[in-house]
Amino acid sequence: MTNTQTQTAAEHWDRMYATATRSAWTQNAIVEREVYIRMTGQPGFWLEWLFASHLPPIKSLLSIGCGDGGHEIAIARRGFARLVTAFDASPVAIGLASEVARSENLAIDFSVRLFEEFISTPLEAGVFDAVLFSGSLHHVTDIEGMLAKVRHVVRPGGRVIVNEYVGPCYQLYPDSQVRIVNQILEGIPPEFRAAPNERLILPSIDAIMANDPTEGVRSALIPILLPMYFRTEYHRLTGGGLLHPLFSYLNGTKINDGSAESRAMVSALIAAENALTSSGALAHDFLFGVYIRD
Repeated sequence: MTNTQTQTAAEHWDRMYATATRSAWTQNAIVEREVYIRMTGQPGFWLEWLFASHLPPIKSLLSIGCGDGGHEIAIARRGFARLVTAFDASPVAIGLASEVARSENLAIDFSVRLFEEFISTPLEAGVFDAVLFSGSLHHVTDIEGMLAKVRHVVRPGGRVIVNEYVGPCYQLYPDSQVRIVNQILEGIPPEFRAAPNERLILPSIDAIMANDPTEGVRSALIPILLPMYFRTEYHRLTGGGLLHPLFSYLNGTKINDGSAESRAMVSALIAAENALTSSGALAHDFLFGVYIRD
């Protein structure tokens, strides 16, 4: 990826965090609960399950592409790691995260750093007990270089936690998936839709490069490459083939208002995705896994 493309991606995420824009589907409480169940088999927060089941309190954790620090702050607040080191390309996001960490006196070292800088900088071997990727690895162009560097900095027996989009690169969904999303969207009552005539239309490559050229840049390779660098301890595919693209076209205020009507609609959409995924009509676009550095 060129320096210009890297800068475009960083500026995109600055805008996202400055305007508090977020991926829509997991902002719904019912969807969030469903995703947690898919990840861990339990409805509670996945980090609680992770540290109870796979990671007892540890000395040091590295979070790569931490965004505005939500997961890292949760880890530090709960005492799951004595020291959290985290970086992101977005100065706005790191500013927000650092402000919270300072105000609560949390042991987190937040910094602004590009993936490429991390990969190319010499670092001491085996200094971290665990490394976390949560919604960041699918933005990495040099996945092989990243995983090799992570293998270098994680101690033997340490864990690599991956909670990621692993669907089609650049989110350029196959025609069959686009048709399913649009058919479901057409059947949703108008009051739940962001606009009456909106449909899922795949972006052009020019639009992708102009907006965020790292979005899913090599995402489909993630589940293939991970076992080449680390031993799999825990692996779950977590759906998202319908809900993830669909929620961008829904009226966020209405679908998240907590009414009986909206709850019934969300539950029906979850059931539809589960059925379509189980039948093979939709692939899983997300993965949650824990991997061991041998």
